[in-house]
Amino acid sequence: MAESDSPKGGGYANPPRHSQFKPGQSGNPRGRPRGAKGLRAELKDELNEFVTVTTDGKPKRIRKRRLIIKALAAKAAKGNVAAADKLLSLVIQAEGFEDQRQGRKLLSDSDMLILDRFLGTGDSTLIENANEIDAAEATVDYWNERRGGIAGRPIELVTCETGADPARGTDCGNQMVEDGVVAVVVGQSTVPEALWEPLHQAGIPTMFFQTNGQGMLTDAETSFVISNPLTTALGLPISVAEDEQTDRVAFVVVDLPVAISLFETVAPGILETAGLEYDLVKVPLGTADMTSQLGEVASSGARVVQVVGNDAFCIAAFQALTAVGYDGKVTAVSQCVTDATREAIPGDQLEGIYVTSGVALGATDDPTYQLFEAVMAAYGDDVPVDDNVSMVGYTVVAALATSLDGITGDITPATVASTIKAMPDQELPGGGGVGFRCGGSAMALAPAVCSNEWLRAALDADGQPVGYEAVDSTAILEGL
Repeated sequence: MAESDSPKGGGYANPPRHSQFKPGQSGNPRGRPRGAKGLRAELKDELNEFVTVTTDGKPKRIRKRRLIIKALAAKAAKGNVAAADKLLSLVIQAEGFEDQRQGRKLLSDSDMLILDRFLGTGDSTLIENANEIDAAEATVDYWNERRGGIAGRPIELVTCETGADPARGTDCGNQMVEDGVVAVVVGQSTVPEALWEPLHQAGIPTMFFQTNGQGMLTDAETSFVISNPLTTALGLPISVAEDEQTDRVAFVVVDLPVAISLFETVAPGILETAGLEYDLVKVPLGTADMTSQLGEVASSGARVVQVVGNDAFCIAAFQALTAVGYDGKVTAVSQCVTDATREAIPGDQLEGIYVTSGVALGATDDPTYQLFEAVMAAYGDDVPVDDNVSMVGYTVVAALATSLDGITGDITPATVASTIKAMPDQELPGGGGVGFRCGGSAMALAPAVCSNEWLRAALDADGQPVGYEAVDSTAILEGL
């Protein structure tokens, strides 16, 4: 018998049955009549409505609230003191709201049963997540309007930014517990364990796009990791090493726990099983000249070098590899390649670099990317569709919604978790043909993992990935 079906209830994430609200029962029977809305709700509904405006000669849908803010900002930029004062006031209120929240519940409508929290990393020097949050918001708007929300209930997306600070990550997790959320999604974060711990203790299901934390990966109850970090981080260099018939590879990795932890746990065993010797070069974030660190790579005999970091880190690594005369194959994570990378690295150096990805970024002939483009065009406000961070924001929210397709009855953390674990095989939104299924079947050692599949592509001279190929790397996990 599942916990949520227990006649007595009690214990982990399961309050006693007698104290739970019954279907149709209000927690405030003497309050506002069902269906009635207060001024706050009416104002929110009005400002959330879409209007069509013309931008660069093209019609575009935009929320009224965004239009008002744009107009206010434009006036402030022209020296309108009153507009600047009002805009500054709004900024202060918004920042205070995000940081403190003052213990208020954000949703009081009993019909709003899904509260979907999207955690980002704010102004982290490793990941800039503004595009990620904008894409996630657009995805929620699309899902509510075109897909009927989840089980007929609208999704509300609320952000909590950690600023790459573990303490703030813990604060975000605790705030969600206090607000009584039923599910959380995490796109890209440098402090995933800090924000996950309080959520895990409270039994709140959390879906990550990808994470390396051992506690999260081995949790079989409420943690779900869409993309296996082992197969995406190691599958690409292993597959290219096989193509090149070499037995030595090197990893140039940003020296942060979230990136290094893989090599301190299971990576050595996987590489040994693949018959590969390897060098691990840890480089501090912000290192502009890596020639001293990568000089040894060029002379080590490694014919494949995998680079792991953000675009600025990877630019420095690519430049250093060229400077030291390295002439082998280069592989990289998708976060390495942005417009900044394409501007900084000559086309003849970009061409032929292999990238691994969990999303089919830029694959204009792929239906899953086409849907992403269409959603951003209809519901996103200038969200770039050539940005990996944006697409991850779309994918992780759409994946959670997809995994909950068919959920019925009371929507609680327990029923959300059980529905995700019982989901059938599904196509990953934006995944270019990659499938996912949560519930522990992908990897016994890491039951939170939902897929061992990933995408491989090579860059052309413009730095664009071409010829995405879905790869299943389950085989490299044998023996773990």
